[in-house]
Amino acid sequence: MRAMSNDAATAAVDATPRGQCERYSDETYAKMRDDEARTAAYDRAIALHSKGRTVLDIGTGALALLALSAARAGASHVYAVEANAAAAAAARDAISAAGFADKITLLEGYSTDVALPERVDLLVHEIIGEVAGAEGVGRAIADAAARHLRSGAAADGGVVSVPARARTLIAPAEFPDEAYFASLPHPMLAAPGATALKLPGLPMATRLAAPQPCEDLRFDAAAPALRQEATLTFVAERAGELRGLALHNEVFVADGELAAPEISSADPGSHWPHVLLMLKETAQLAAGDALTVRYAIDLAGEQPRYEFDVRRGDEALGTLRYPD
Repeated sequence: MRAMSNDAATAAVDATPRGQCERYSDETYAKMRDDEARTAAYDRAIALHSKGRTVLDIGTGALALLALSAARAGASHVYAVEANAAAAAAARDAISAAGFADKITLLEGYSTDVALPERVDLLVHEIIGEVAGAEGVGRAIADAAARHLRSGAAADGGVVSVPARARTLIAPAEFPDEAYFASLPHPMLAAPGATALKLPGLPMATRLAAPQPCEDLRFDAAAPALRQEATLTFVAERAGELRGLALHNEVFVADGELAAPEISSADPGSHWPHVLLMLKETAQLAAGDALTVRYAIDLAGEQPRYEFDVRRGDEALGTLRYPD
């Protein structure tokens, strides 16, 4: 299981999923474990769908939490894949200490590189970023469906992935006030010129209009769309100073058709920060002003790419990219 650092992204940092993997720390894994809503939702879904099935845990992390959850739920066997060498070693220890060394096989490497001894019935994974596809989950699941998932698994067992779905939502936003920054346990640092800030617990009140989905990854058929684009229209609900676009994620763990997700980075206690993509110039909005955001997302390559073109009527306000 993985989460990106809360530090602001910079051009000098390797923002690819593989670069992120090398930076995961014990603190990262602890934050994910201690995100109670996330951990409980995964445990419930894994308990429902693992019994008697062969499971692949993609990115098991130092604690092997999802692999152990599947083993405890009665999976016939679990393959746990982890590319970070230190995390893989710690995962082996965690699996052995829990008494599941005979039921969980740990493979060191990326799921897109390793070969499994057999095909599996169920994929479990939490390689979802604060921007949902930024940690390479789309490419990883598409590859797993082609090389690791047993043909007919969906017909036999119904569910082939936990989680079932992940989305990124976006909204025009103001910059948070001084009270927000004063509330943080650590100061926020950003490199000069950085336009993407990762802000933990960014208040939803900074949004000038209701968030809308701009990325929708369906894992329930193990076939997430790797390229997505559309135009969204936002109407400002109040006057304010537009500073950029705020993004947060949400995850449908057990059922992709639920009316509301079980997990969202907008929830209190979430380990995921929000992302604020900042425009070069601010714009004053009046209540009722319309903005359009044209987005294009490409998850097919080694580096996931996001681009957002922001306009107010005929006025171009800027093009924002993530990573910046």
